Amino acid sequence: MTTRLGKRSNRELERKVKKNDPEAMHELARRLVQGEGIAEDQKRGFELAKKSSELGFIPAFTVLGYCYFYGKPIPKDEQRGVELFRYAAENGHDAAQYNMGIAYERGSVIECDYAKSYEWYQKAAEQDFAKAFYKLGVFNELGYGREINLIEAAKFYEESAKRGYVKAIHAIGNAYYLGTGVIKSIDKAVAWLTVSADRGYRPSISLLKRINDKNS
Repeated sequence: MTTRLGKRSNRELERKVKKNDPEAMHELARRLVQGEGIAEDQKRGFELAKKSSELGFIPAFTVLGYCYFYGKPIPKDEQRGVELFRYAAENGHDAAQYNMGIAYERGSVIECDYAKSYEWYQKAAEQDFAKAFYKLGVFNELGYGREINLIEAAKFYEESAKRGYVKAIHAIGNAYYLGTGVIKSIDKAVAWLTVSADRGYRPSISLLKRINDKNS
């Protein structure tokens, strides 16, 4: 469940907020809480998310969960955060499903359960949530709750990378460099690693330097 307003300008969102549009409230709240393309204002973000949730817009519960889980700008309450994530996840919000995967993986609030974590990541991935594909790759590469499967791991990394997630771009570049789960290809490794390096991802910058030094 992705929102339709992700590419709208802050000014457009503000106009819609004045008309009590819950989707615009959610999108602006998300940006304000995370300081994404706008000056961070967690207090206003929280209030907008709360109002959006009161109007029944499910993704707003994910923003509220984030606020509670990380204590922004309210007292930290991880348990409440997970409760809100679960509500939004069970109602189909992809980011909340991903966060439930995180909660079960870490086991800091609810008991660690890799099988349930994987299931939630799968649900988010079914909705094209880039980070979820990356996590599925990690679970297959490291054998969290399952047999290690480097081929599957590489496939998931590449799916995440195609959707622009920088950690996955590095991961698939590294896989091609080492030949883990894929046929080794320095050319493909360099191509992927250049993308993430250009975005300032330090591990990719370092690996590219090693490759260039080795081949110079």
